[in-house]
Amino acid sequence: MSIKILVAPAGSGKTAHVIDRVQSTMARQQPTLSPVRVIVPDHLKAEAFRRRLAEAGGGIGIQVQTFYDLYADILTLAQNPAAPMPVRLPPAVRRRLIYRLVAQLVDAGQVIYYAPLHAAPGFARLLADLFEELKRARIFPEALAAALADDTGVEPRLIELAQLYAAYQAYLIEAGWADTEGQGWLAAIALEESAALLADLALLVVDGFDEFNPTQLAVLRLLAERAAETTVTLTGDLQRPDRLAHRRLARARTALVEALDVEITPLSPSPSPPV
Repeated sequence: MSIKILVAPAGSGKTAHVIDRVQSTMARQQPTLSPVRVIVPDHLKAEAFRRRLAEAGGGIGIQVQTFYDLYADILTLAQNPAAPMPVRLPPAVRRRLIYRLVAQLVDAGQVIYYAPLHAAPGFARLLADLFEELKRARIFPEALAAALADDTGVEPRLIELAQLYAAYQAYLIEAGWADTEGQGWLAAIALEESAALLADLALLVVDGFDEFNPTQLAVLRLLAERAAETTVTLTGDLQRPDRLAHRRLARARTALVEALDVEITPLSPSPSPPV
């Protein structure tokens, strides 16, 4: 197992370096036996990476995807006939579900503070965004409720938000649904429960990110522990760590170092201009 976090300024050849690593790995391995996965921030960057890979000689069988695509793959591989995989909840359906749950809790007298707002246009959307942020931060409903219970001066609005969050998550579990961020939770659990999942990874590349959320870090750590080689690239200048533009990148580096338990390696300048 080899794990590297490579840091270099923008335009210094980080992607060209990992493409070289991909092609070198593919030259040594049988793609069907030792897969290579490349994780990028979004689908536009995935297309750009595939294009650069093709221009550099190609790579049949290489998975270039986002974390969300990776989550879906992990859950598909982890499917158990006795326990069907949760169905992905579309955003529009998610907002309607939240609207209905809030209305039910208001009618039951369990939500009072937000009762005047529950039918307002956009309220369900705001709650959906809040729940997404909580999930992205890997804050489980029971943990949020426990934290608020320990605060004697907590405001009623926060208590009701925690109740709404818990009701939303409980409904998803009961209905066999999962929202986008929830798929990440389930993917991490699946990896924790099965050491065989993606245990045949020859190379894992994570390229083009400037920050990571806790769920991404959890899944990345679990995959890095089983991949033969893991390379993560980050933009930054280690010679100028205090620059304002690099503070978010510095936080990302710190989070990665803690999650993967490895030191940062500066990427040596490319001897020729990057492709």
